[in-house]
Amino acid sequence: MFRLNNKGQTLVLFVILFPIFIFIMAIVYDIGSLYYEKERLDNICYMTIDYGLDLNGEVDENDLIDLVMKNITDLNDITVLIDDENTITISLNKNVKGLFGTILNINTTQVVSEYRGSIVNNRKVIERVE
Repeated sequence: MFRLNNKGQTLVLFVILFPIFIFIMAIVYDIGSLYYEKERLDNICYMTIDYGLDLNGEVDENDLIDLVMKNITDLNDITVLIDDENTITISLNKNVKGLFGTILNINTTQVVSEYRGSIVNNRKVIERVE
């Protein structure tokens, strides 16, 4: 029996699989950064509503906007509404750049977080608005 020359097979597999591996890692990184920014916006919304409910009517929209801006500065849009029953609604929008989004012609992705909070039966109720 004769033996075939198998030199270079590993190199060919590496050259074929390495770009696929890099692409999958880039997608994982981009999805992870989107998840991180979404959680960050959710936490800021929750914290701001909690602060506003603690002051129970002694706070206005501008105070809450200032609190949000102290925690995150690169937002596209901040909407704070306080109605007559002291229900606070906060909506935050932010564009997040992807690491490899330009390959897929996706430069930015918009992340939105919206929460509503009020006091019901002497308890704070804070919930995500879908």
